[in-house]
Amino acid sequence: MAKSAFILAATQSGSGKTTLAMGLMAALRSQGHTVQPFKVGPDYIDPMYHTAACGRPSRNLDAYMLPENTLRYLFAKNSADADVAVVEGVMGLYDGLRPDSIEGSTAHVSQLLQVPVVLLVNARGMSLSLAALVNGFRDFALAKSGRPLAVAGVLLNNLKNEMSYQYAKQIIERECGLPVFGWLPRLPEAALSERHLGLLCSGEVGDLPQKLQLLAAQISQSCDLPALLAATQLPEPLPQPKPPDLPASLPAKGYAPVRIGLARDAAFNFYYQDSLELLEQLGAQLVPFSPLADRELPPDLDGLLLGGGYPELHLRELSGNQSMLTDLYARLTAGLPCLAECGGFIYLGRSMEMAGESWPLVGIFPFDFEMTDRLQHFGYIEAQLSDFALLCADRPLRLRGHEFHYTQRKADSLGADWPTFFRVQKPDGRRGWQEGWQIYNTLGGYPHFNLWTEPQAAANFLRKAAIYRQRRMRMKEEAGNAD
Repeated sequence: MAKSAFILAATQSGSGKTTLAMGLMAALRSQGHTVQPFKVGPDYIDPMYHTAACGRPSRNLDAYMLPENTLRYLFAKNSADADVAVVEGVMGLYDGLRPDSIEGSTAHVSQLLQVPVVLLVNARGMSLSLAALVNGFRDFALAKSGRPLAVAGVLLNNLKNEMSYQYAKQIIERECGLPVFGWLPRLPEAALSERHLGLLCSGEVGDLPQKLQLLAAQISQSCDLPALLAATQLPEPLPQPKPPDLPASLPAKGYAPVRIGLARDAAFNFYYQDSLELLEQLGAQLVPFSPLADRELPPDLDGLLLGGGYPELHLRELSGNQSMLTDLYARLTAGLPCLAECGGFIYLGRSMEMAGESWPLVGIFPFDFEMTDRLQHFGYIEAQLSDFALLCADRPLRLRGHEFHYTQRKADSLGADWPTFFRVQKPDGRRGWQEGWQIYNTLGGYPHFNLWTEPQAAANFLRKAAIYRQRRMRMKEEAGNAD
């Protein structure tokens, strides 16, 4: 287990969490520490920056999608060989599922993991009010949930100079009794660009190494990292969570490992690292490929994952890669099991309209998609999958997930009346709708699922891939005998 661990939380979105988080990670790494990064919530893009800063995959800690013991287990497992675990929070410290509860918030994750919070405060334009703000954020958890929140100290952002920092530091340490570990001045040259779904993906930032180096140097100079690590040192020994019960792995003979194609490039890159590793643990060999650059799928695949991402930004290339579209269509109509989420679902549609131009796509689903100027669905969902869905095995399953998209199926799509395979409901139960379309062995829809919510779904997918593999090998053998 890591020697030190902390959650970088903020008073609100837009406080500079991601910039400071990746800067702290880079600074600690530059000093020789092995840093394991995490992100609270369902975000895919922030973990890309963490991974770039730390040189090891960032993981999602989601108190809604993951059962409590699973959350603790994955945190302990993934930080076991690290010196320090750095967790970036989500939104404001107490913002979670509902406006009347801290469930699902950064504060909730801190309580579940027993990992202290380091509070990031945008200190611009405040003096004594800083003390009221910090005291309020520290004490609110006890009043709201009946459980205290461990706040190890404070970091300040958006101050003009060292003199302003020392003034703010004295106020907080005197009035709140909390250490202030340092500050970050405005660094326009380290700023990260955004678009409709948030920050640019890390691979699109050509000067990211330079930004990380700049942030690491500044934080090493203006923050007391030894004091921060000492204040967030974890007690020993920490109780180790019991590993969750998992479905039986695939039997080795004739089944494992099954080869699962993983679409991964600039258009498709939204995956939960722990979900991918769960599939590997259960008997999958993940085979990356690029729908943008490759001319066809990798050979001898038994299943396919088409994750979310930004296909709408690469429609010309995706639509123009005719050999990949043709091969995908042939393999999927032949029964290759495929789970397509959000962007992957769009890619399997008939077409996508963007800026007045329509681009032909794979055509497995007879749906036409279009970009809109506002979010269509946003936030957590729970899906009740029918027993005939790809991820099920003759009994329904419940999966928790998340939606976040500006695209929609056109109202006059050819398949507008197609039957659906799961019902989606918001956590408060007030809104629900039908989702999930399936044809051949392909299940597509807008929700992104974390497979650790229900590992049986991952096992069911791999078993259907194994059945497909046996059929494919039998047909190959029969064809060889015929020759």
